[in-house]
Amino acid sequence: MSTKIKGIDVSTFQKNVDFQKAKKDGVIFAMLRAGFGRYEKQKDEMFETHYKNAKSAGVAVGAYWYSYAKTVEQAKQEAEVCAKVLEGKQFEYPVFFDIEDPSQTDLGKALLTDLCEAFCDELEKKGYYVGVYSNKNWFVNYLDYKTLAKKYQIWLAQYNNEVTLDGEIQMWQYTSKGTIEGAVGNIDMNWSYVDYPAIIKKGGFNGFQKEDEKAKVTVTYRVRANGKWLPEVTDLKSYAGNKGQAITDLAVKVSKGSVKYRVHTKGRWLNWITGYDIKDFYKGYAGNGEGNPVDAVQVYFYTPDSIRPHQQAFYRVSELGKEYFDWQEDTSQKDGMDGYAGNADGTAIDRIQIQIKSR
Repeated sequence: MSTKIKGIDVSTFQKNVDFQKAKKDGVIFAMLRAGFGRYEKQKDEMFETHYKNAKSAGVAVGAYWYSYAKTVEQAKQEAEVCAKVLEGKQFEYPVFFDIEDPSQTDLGKALLTDLCEAFCDELEKKGYYVGVYSNKNWFVNYLDYKTLAKKYQIWLAQYNNEVTLDGEIQMWQYTSKGTIEGAVGNIDMNWSYVDYPAIIKKGGFNGFQKEDEKAKVTVTYRVRANGKWLPEVTDLKSYAGNKGQAITDLAVKVSKGSVKYRVHTKGRWLNWITGYDIKDFYKGYAGNGEGNPVDAVQVYFYTPDSIRPHQQAFYRVSELGKEYFDWQEDTSQKDGMDGYAGNADGTAIDRIQIQIKSR
C-alpha cells in the first residue's frame, strides 16, 4: 500500500484536543464519533466541538456511528439519526458503521451483516461514502467480511504490528495507546491507505458538490414575440421563441458568473444589458419594447474565478420560419468571425438557444 496517511479518532472521551498542534505533529485526518444508538439525544456531546476545531485547523474529518441495533429496522433508524446529526456538514473521509457491541454477538453472522448493509445502504441513498468499522475478531467470527468488503470501505481495529486479517482493508486502527501533540493521554491512532478527500470531493459525497457540478453554469433566457413574453428556457432543454413569430426582446441570466447581451434591430445595435427583469425597460432586457423585430444577437459570459476551466457562451438563432444559423461563441470576434448570431440585415429571427460551457 503506497498511500499511508496518519489519523486519529476521537469521541466524548477526548475533551481538549488541540487540532492545530495535532496537525503539526503529522495528523492529517480525524474520525469523529457522531453518536450512538437510535435517538438524537445520543449524539456525541463533543462532536460539534471536534468538528469545528478540526476544520478550523485544516484537519480532514470523517465520522462513525456506534451501533446497538438488533434488527434491520433498528439499523435503519440509527442511519436516519446519524444523517440528521451529520446534516449540513462536509466530511473528507467516510462515514463508518461501528459494530462491535457485546449485546449483539448472539444475533448470528447473517443478521449482523444485514445490519451493516441496512445502515450503510440508507446513508448511501443520502449521498454518503460509507464503510464498516470493527475489530478482527468480529470481521472473522461475527460478520461476513467478504460480502461487506465488496460493497463498503473497511476500517479494521487490530492492535498489532501488522494487519493479519485475510483480506483488503482501507483503514487500520493500530493502537489505542497512541500519543500526539495537542491531546492529553492515550488516543486511538490510524493509518488510511486511500486518498479519500480526492475520491469524496470528486464524487460529490458527504456534503460536497461534484467537481463537474461546481463548474456547471446554468443559463436561463426568454424572449418576447407578438407582444407576449414566452416561458423561460434553461440551457438546451428547449429553445426560446416560436417558429414563424419574430423575436422583439430578449432576457438572459446565469447561475454563476455574469453575462452581458444585446440585440440588433432597425439597423443598429442597442445597448448591452446585464440584468434580467422583463419589467425593467432600461436594464432588465435587450430590446426597445416597441415590437421591432430582432435580426441579430450577441451574448458574452464572464467566468468567475471559482470556475475552472474558462467557460464561454455559445448561442444560435433561426431565421424567421427557417432553420438555425451556425453556433456562435462569445470570443468569435477575436477569431475573425462576425461575432453575433443572425444576419443583422433586417431578416428577423424567431428562435434562440444558449448554453455556457468550456470551449
